[in-house]
Order: sequence, then structure tokens, then C-alpha cells
Amino acid sequence: MPTIDPSSRPARTARGLAATVAALSLAACVAPKPAPQPPPPPPPPPVVRCDPPLEAQDLAARHLLATEDRLSALNTADLTAEASRPIEGAAIEQQMDQALALSMTHNPGDLARAQGLLDQLLHNNAPQADPWRSLARLLAYRLAEQKRAEDAVERGAQQLRDAQRDNQRKLDDANAKLEALKAIERSLNTRQAPPASSPTSSPRK
Repeated sequence: MPTIDPSSRPARTARGLAATVAALSLAACVAPKPAPQPPPPPPPPPVVRCDPPLEAQDLAARHLLATEDRLSALNTADLTAEASRPIEGAAIEQQMDQALALSMTHNPGDLARAQGLLDQLLHNNAPQADPWRSLARLLAYRLAEQKRAEDAVERGAQQLRDAQRDNQRKLDDANAKLEALKAIERSLNTRQAPPASSPTSSPRK
């Protein structure tokens, strides 16, 4: 059998083929690497929430509530001073403030003054009055209810005073009649009393 020269070209070809087969066999035994994970999705952009602009009516309502809180903390003298400020040429906002102060003083006539200010505002057709008109209507309704309650209390107090005067008059009449009866009784007792007898002199011996 003829021998193959290792240095011959066929021998080199056979060795290269064997090495290739061995490399492929070795590669087949190695587990394939897992595919790389896809990168995480980028975070969503932050949501910026912007408050809607406050409407003029909302601003007016907030101002009225803040004014009521401020006036509620005042003493009687300071509250009366707030209610007595001159309002000629004042802005609508100041008219509402004074109407609210007048409604809280409980001084005679102040409630009627407050209702008059609100009535002027309700009949004001200027655009500046539009945000305040519904608030003025609400406050006017509250003042009307307050006026009815105060009138009811005053009527009750007046009825109580009338009843007390009537009871006192009846008591005075009863006392007068009782004194008259006592005087008549004393007069009768005086008439019916026997005359006092004069002392008799003893007979002389």
C-alpha cells in the first residue's frame, strides 16, 4: 500500500479539512449566547398640569369670603368703623365689603343701609359689576332672611313687653280693689264699735 507524504498537498488538504470538522464539532457543543435584551423604553415625559385661570366671579367670591373672615375677627368698635367708611366714589368691591360689614354690626338701621348698597349694585349695568351681581343677589337674600328673623324677634319681645304691662296693670287694679275693700272694712268696723262707757262714781257714805 503506498504511503502518503505528509508534506504533500493532499495531506495538507486532509489535515485542514479535519481541523475544520473538529472546530465545527466543538462549536456545536458550546451553547449559544442569549440574544441581548432590548433596552427599556424611555420614561414618559412628565405631565405638567396648569391650573386654569381663575374667572372674575371666582375671584370675587374668594374676596368676599376672605372679607367675611376678616370682619368676623373684629371687635364691635372696629367693625362699626369698617361699616362707617364713606363709600361715595368707591369701587364695587368696596361697596360689597361695606354691605357685608353693615350686615354684621346689628346696629339700628345698618341692615337697611346694607340692603340699599346691594340694591344699587344689582341695578349697576357696568361690566365691572358683572362678577359681583350674583354674589350681591345671594347676600341680599341672606339679609332679607336676617331682617325677617330680627323682625320676628322684635315682635316677640314687643308682645312680651305688652303682656308684662298688661299683667302689671291687672295686678295694680287688683291691689287697688283690695285696698278699697280693706278701707270699707275698717270703716264698717269703726261704725259698729260700741261707745266707750264713762266711769261711774262710787256712792258716798
